[in-house]
Amino acid sequence: MKVVVLRLQSYTDLFVTAVLGREKKFTSGSINRAIVLLAVPMVLELVMESVFVCASLFFVSKLGAAAVSIVGATESVISFSYSVSIGLSIAASTLIARRVGEQNFKDASTTAGQVINISVVCGILISLICFIWSNEILGLVGLSSAIIQQGSLYAKVMFASCGFIIIRIALNGILRGSGNASMAMRTLWLSNALNIILCPILIFGWGPIPACGLLGVGIATAVARFIGVCYQAFHLIKGTTIIQIGKEQLGFHRETFQKVLRLTFGGMLQYLIPASSWLFMIKIVSHFGGNALAGYIIAQRVASIVTTPAWGIGNAAGILTGQNLGAQQPERAEKSVWRAGMINMCFLISVSIGWIFMADPVVRIFSDVPEVIDNSTTYIHIISIAYVLLGYTMVISRALNAAGKVMIVTLLYILMFYVIQIPLSYVFGVVLSFGPKGIFAAILLSELVLAFGCITIFRTGKWKLAKV
Repeated sequence: MKVVVLRLQSYTDLFVTAVLGREKKFTSGSINRAIVLLAVPMVLELVMESVFVCASLFFVSKLGAAAVSIVGATESVISFSYSVSIGLSIAASTLIARRVGEQNFKDASTTAGQVINISVVCGILISLICFIWSNEILGLVGLSSAIIQQGSLYAKVMFASCGFIIIRIALNGILRGSGNASMAMRTLWLSNALNIILCPILIFGWGPIPACGLLGVGIATAVARFIGVCYQAFHLIKGTTIIQIGKEQLGFHRETFQKVLRLTFGGMLQYLIPASSWLFMIKIVSHFGGNALAGYIIAQRVASIVTTPAWGIGNAAGILTGQNLGAQQPERAEKSVWRAGMINMCFLISVSIGWIFMADPVVRIFSDVPEVIDNSTTYIHIISIAYVLLGYTMVISRALNAAGKVMIVTLLYILMFYVIQIPLSYVFGVVLSFGPKGIFAAILLSELVLAFGCITIFRTGKWKLAKV
């Protein structure tokens, strides 16, 4: 009994250490411990993101299928527009993790300064462009004029505030690269917790606060994003992390700036590919009506609840790869990736088994329309088949990014989405008249191809020689 108590105490201490971010160096000691210390805050961060997505979807679904379509389409455009922040996040975590592994904290801080400058400028420009042409952008996505008019104010608020999320994502890349995953976690928890509280109040009204409907979702999101960025800025300026931001770091440094831009470009393309493919997929699915589209969007959001923790483990593997390569320990980096991949695979296999029984009741929380429920559950059951290999995809893709092989992952994404997923979805779904089931089968096939590609390239070992 005493042994059990001591073991539980050690697990509790490890969890608390991970959440509080008390350790920042992961190039020595137990690999399992390093994975846990990095993965726990990243998993908790992404779990909160998933909870927020589903909570938001739950509230929005009460406003009708049209509202779900408006939110889905607007978020698709925003995801497309802030791809620059994903690129910056990849560049930041890759370069800073490598410099931290080398114990070169000065260059790590300089890199952070260049990332901040680029993210602020891009955030302002993208927000302005999307805000000014919001209705035209939603029309290009395929929404009808009636739906656009219904969600016009919501879209304008969301587009105007997307600059904050661009900055937040970039800053979180800086924090993760430095090994401070717990700070990134707390930022997202603060922002999304505030959003979850404000959403129902502003949607349905409370006391003197009037019901704003769909517009309330946009206002809640804008406020939460702003507070999140303020929280990050406070800690970076105050110097509570190993990254020190001041006038010197925010000044122009040509060599570092060029490195950031090079990796950012590859990261942007890497994110633009799935983001843009999502727009094409919406068009293809919408061919079968509003209920098919709502079912697809709900399934995508619901499935994210279980896959985002796995992405957290993948992100942890990426940081371990970068820091260990910087410390001249490529074998430890490789061992960390395979270990994290095995953990991820076991987790996702258990999830896929759970979806067999839980898909239908979970989907019914968000809709009571039979056709919507049928499409959502069918998608979840089909895509769950890929979970066997998806765990390795998540880990290896992040590890290759961290090693500096961003363009390799980008090319694999082009193969997955534009060579396989989009063409086959149209052929199976529309041309061969298999309907939504044909589209979902094409998505499954593309996921399996990506997994085999990632594993094959990683096994060559050439990523160990990359310089950043």
